[in-house]
Amino acid sequence: MVLAAAVAMAGLLGPSPARAATGAPVTDDTYAFTAKLDIGDTERSCSGVLVDPQWILTAASCFAADPSTEQVTAGKPAWKTTATVGRTDLTAAGGHVSDIVELVPRPGRDLVMARLAEPSEGITPVAMAADPVTVGDTLTTTGFGRTSREWVQSKLHAASFNADAVDDETIGISGKTAGDAICKGDTGGPILRQRTDGTPELVGISSRSWQGGCFGETETRTGAIAARTDNIGLGTHLTSGRRLTPGDSLVSATNALTMRTDGNLVITSMAGRVLWSTGTTEAGATALLDADGDFVVRNAADTATLWQAHTAAVGGSVVLQDRGNLVVLDASGTARWSSGTAIRHDYNNDGRSDLGAWYDFAAGSDAIYTFFGNEDGSISAPTKSWNAPAGAWDAKYMKRVTGDFDGDGRGDIAALYGYSDTSLKIWMWLGRPDGGFDTPFTAFSSPAGSFHISYMTPQAGDFNGDGRDDIAVWYAYADGTTKLWTFTAKTDGTLNTPASSWSAPSGTWLRTRTKFVTGDFNGDGRDDLSVFYGQGDDSVKTYVFTAAGNGGFNTPGTWWQSASLDWNRVTPLAGDFNGDGRDDALVWYDYADGSDKTSTIQSENVNGTDRFGSATVTLASPAGNLNVAQMQLVVGDYNGDGRDDLVAMNRLSDGGVKFWTWTARADALFNGGLAGWTAPGTNWLYDSTKLVRTHNS
Repeated sequence: MVLAAAVAMAGLLGPSPARAATGAPVTDDTYAFTAKLDIGDTERSCSGVLVDPQWILTAASCFAADPSTEQVTAGKPAWKTTATVGRTDLTAAGGHVSDIVELVPRPGRDLVMARLAEPSEGITPVAMAADPVTVGDTLTTTGFGRTSREWVQSKLHAASFNADAVDDETIGISGKTAGDAICKGDTGGPILRQRTDGTPELVGISSRSWQGGCFGETETRTGAIAARTDNIGLGTHLTSGRRLTPGDSLVSATNALTMRTDGNLVITSMAGRVLWSTGTTEAGATALLDADGDFVVRNAADTATLWQAHTAAVGGSVVLQDRGNLVVLDASGTARWSSGTAIRHDYNNDGRSDLGAWYDFAAGSDAIYTFFGNEDGSISAPTKSWNAPAGAWDAKYMKRVTGDFDGDGRGDIAALYGYSDTSLKIWMWLGRPDGGFDTPFTAFSSPAGSFHISYMTPQAGDFNGDGRDDIAVWYAYADGTTKLWTFTAKTDGTLNTPASSWSAPSGTWLRTRTKFVTGDFNGDGRDDLSVFYGQGDDSVKTYVFTAAGNGGFNTPGTWWQSASLDWNRVTPLAGDFNGDGRDDALVWYDYADGSDKTSTIQSENVNGTDRFGSATVTLASPAGNLNVAQMQLVVGDYNGDGRDDLVAMNRLSDGGVKFWTWTARADALFNGGLAGWTAPGTNWLYDSTKLVRTHNS
């Protein structure tokens, strides 16, 4: 009966989408999450609702070339669109104004997620409905559309409605009074229901209306149709028990998780590449965090599990982080599982890794350049975004790392800088949307006598699993003792006061025998620290310090060792070379005869024990072809296919540079070298260039 009533209601509606509510003006911040969208120069005006600090939910018809079809292409909007949110009066100051840079439509409904170029601050997103909307519910809609007396409206209005009919996709509503209507400019605005505590929660989005009583209209009917949001998954996270149904998506600044109609749960990057999937194939399947805290894909009949993450995060949530990882968090917010799909040092949000470089000019000035990853994985010519005059910085007192320290999905650069009085500062260059870097600011400082740059080796990674990269420091004290410190990151890119975790007595760990890499080696959503340690006989033993939920480190375990390798000839690296969501280790080995090989040591779990497996040769170069002492190696996903690749900046005989990329295959072997940007020594000097990596050795 409910479905039939909804269909009947739809048949009565006019063909034009509602472009915008009469009703009383809103004078407080109860509905501050309502957004005004200006689409094109004078094309259209719509409303929307903030569902996440960086995402607006609105009607797809607002962006469709033919609004009656609701067909919108994912990606950049066809028209320049500006969103204003956090104001009840558009002529007043305050709130947040930002361009819309990406659209993610929800197939089958008049819904689209619209990403803000810059996230809002201080504006609470709307709460999502916990229970389905039902016939007889009293609803409220808000928007910036026409009123009964004004053609162009600058003030937020609210109107009251009855839920007359509900089907799987829509809600049929009608105004409680003749003065309650949805008018042009209100399309995309939120349909809200009040909780018992007075909090409004989202149940739908305004789609179409008769526009009865609106300025310039002769129609008297106030009925309207809204697209349901209460029975689908959307936004950036999935709470326990809520499902992703076919067509539903979670979104982030870097990728989208979609439950496809064919039953496959897929993460797709900004570059349009599939980074991860469950491989499930039953049409109509759904995904949820079940009552036992396991993230699962269930068949259409909900009688069988098709895929599971094997988590026990009861009362937790599934979150798609802006840095790119899909993580399962337990009730305390601790990461328990990850898809491993974060694309490291992607400076321009295009879904491919890039390279940041510090250039130390002979005259004493300095600059930061970005080398972008091309679609094929090759490396582009550099672009300069920041420079400093001679004498402002001294590169020999710096130790640099790269990571997404503010969690916005773009890579940043941090540098530990030691001063002559032994004080220390950590400087932060946040990434810009164009792939360059902003003016640096002090993210942390310590007075003389507390931290000394000479004893510090910084590493970057998301060690507490909160979606922001942190800085871990291996501190080798003058007395021979060792301690690990973690500087966790805040949302603005500054760093918290460091906390220590693991420590070792004097003489047990020699800094001169340690080589470091970082990565999420056990797939729990927290980056770990690995040490390739040179034994007394120069053999190699690999330790992994797994990260704890607070960003500290657990006692190390031995994950791999080799008596056949000379530690002095080992250059360790790390990345997810087979795309399975767990970072692997890689050794570049410089043989005595001048030949070189890389061996990938894949991370695995055997009978409940995490470890690195057997080493597999993945790249071989004959004697005289490459010299690792004349190369800077950086791992990243340079072609955006979900597998990490290897890039080398090679020093030419005249002191210039040539970039090479070895892209990874599905079997973790590397393809042949792909030449990138090349410059002679007269234009660019290898010795003046320091590529920034996530780790320091």
